[in-house]
Amino acid sequence: MSKEGTAAVVALQGVWKAAFDSRRFDDLAALYAKDTAFCGSTRTLYETPAGVREYFRALPANVVRADFAVPHVVRLGEDALAATGEVTFYALDDGKLSERPYRMTHVLVREDGQWKIATHHASPRPPA
Repeated sequence: MSKEGTAAVVALQGVWKAAFDSRRFDDLAALYAKDTAFCGSTRTLYETPAGVREYFRALPANVVRADFAVPHVVRLGEDALAATGEVTFYALDDGKLSERPYRMTHVLVREDGQWKIATHHASPRPPA
């Protein structure tokens, strides 16, 4: 993958992390394409940025932070990238910070000149 594609994904995931960590859910939802497919940690498939916002608003307040590893990026076309990697969520449980490792896949598309998340899939990382 080109460094440009990886840099675009890492930059978007950095904005995602900053919005997630500070619980700015409107900013998070703005990172998603008008038509999106979002599969988080619930059974519901969200198809709009408004649905994505509601998903994040419903997350438990004890989930306080996320850290992404540099993903593996595949260029799907001039205006589409697929990024697969790992993200670790951190939760405060009884005053102790616990790790919740996940796999994350984002498909990014260029929409109105901006990279947006068209597909989001997260699943718990299987144990080693």
